[in-house]
Amino acid sequence: MFHIFLEIVQQSDLGASGGKKTKSRMIHSGLIEADLFELAPCGLAVVAPSGEILRANRLLRGWIGVRSGSEGQNLAACLAGEGQAFFASLIESLRQDEPVEEVFALLQRGNGAILPVYLNAVLRRETGAAARGAETVHLSFISAWRRTEYEAELRRGKRAAEQLAAIVSHSSDAIVSVDAAGRILNANRAFGEIFQFERAEIMGAKLADLIVPESFREQFAEKLKRAALRPIKGEIVRRRRKDGVSFDFSLSLAPIRDERTGATVAISAIYRDVTTVTRAAEHIEFLLREVNHRSKNMLAVVQAVARQTARFAESPEAFTDGFMARLTAIGASHDMLVSREWRGVEIAELTRIQCCELIESEESRISVSGDLIEINPRAAECYGLALHELATNAVKYGALSTPDGWVELEFALEQDSGLYRFTWREQGGPPVSAPERSGFGVCVLTRTAPQSIEGESRLDFPPEGLTYSLSAPLTQVAMAGAE
Repeated sequence: MFHIFLEIVQQSDLGASGGKKTKSRMIHSGLIEADLFELAPCGLAVVAPSGEILRANRLLRGWIGVRSGSEGQNLAACLAGEGQAFFASLIESLRQDEPVEEVFALLQRGNGAILPVYLNAVLRRETGAAARGAETVHLSFISAWRRTEYEAELRRGKRAAEQLAAIVSHSSDAIVSVDAAGRILNANRAFGEIFQFERAEIMGAKLADLIVPESFREQFAEKLKRAALRPIKGEIVRRRRKDGVSFDFSLSLAPIRDERTGATVAISAIYRDVTTVTRAAEHIEFLLREVNHRSKNMLAVVQAVARQTARFAESPEAFTDGFMARLTAIGASHDMLVSREWRGVEIAELTRIQCCELIESEESRISVSGDLIEINPRAAECYGLALHELATNAVKYGALSTPDGWVELEFALEQDSGLYRFTWREQGGPPVSAPERSGFGVCVLTRTAPQSIEGESRLDFPPEGLTYSLSAPLTQVAMAGAE
């Protein structure tokens, strides 16, 4: 900085010649240079080789107690200790073209105090016939105390810059800077890791070409234009990795400005992965729609159960008992679905829940075998209601109403037809005959259950025990992806 002011002194003082400038330009230039010289944050002086002060700026005049317009004091006298000898050696060094930079000296202040300073000096030889090789010495002085403050501030700034660089380097967010055309100037390590690019692939490439899907590039270009003027925070965008997989990010953009001119020289972009958050929000939205849909379906099921139970009930008490039992069966299926976040249930677990509540410790009297797959929520409601009706009837009238009876329950995936078949077969119970009239249970088994899963059913009453089968396309029963 001080060499800059020395150059100003050289260009602005004592007979600078040459060039064909207009008078107005010379006056304007002279005023600017005079202001820079006078208001410089360090002491500036132009002196003769003898030490006589020819010109001093305001700060130096204040230090040595010289009034403006009476600079004729000898600078060597203002140097504490062997000031004259020190100044003479300084002049000799300059004449030998030896640099005089950052030389420590003690300046005698006007009030008698000593001010430690660092001194820089250059020798200037005037040219032209009138000058006859006249020499002037141009000096700058900076207070050692102020320099210590500057150096401390520089160290603090350096530490702050290093800390910021470490934060950026080790951030889990992808941070990148681009020019106005969108070319990458720099990027942190996380950018390469997240988007799966090597550093050689990143530097100098266009950011849009690397990570912005084709359909969003026009929007991205508009964002860069806006970000060159003012920051943009927290916009959700879709970006892709090198392998083509897309993710959701929160994007913040901000202009990087030149400290001196204030012009935007680059744009910073910070990408924070919010894929988990957006997927969770989408899942919540899906669940809300699903709850609304299932609530309507459940109300329809409950209404149908109520109507059919009332239709076949012989008394209000019978209606209450039958209706509450069926609601309990529906509730048991729903409890399982809720505990698994409506992702389906294992058919074996559903069978255990629906049958064990009726026969309690006699669970071993129902054998379950076959292809025990995971079924979807709609099929779980259907199978749960059918199992409840079959188990209830078996306990009241069928194989489970006597100590020696049992039930064989088989699930089979028929590869050729693509059907999933459920068979209930009772053995060892009292002789069976077809009922004189069809009740609600028969309605559930032969109409409600098969219709819910686009299937077919068959209910038979051979003397040795009731049999029931329900078959439906596997696509209507299994969870997506199950085989």
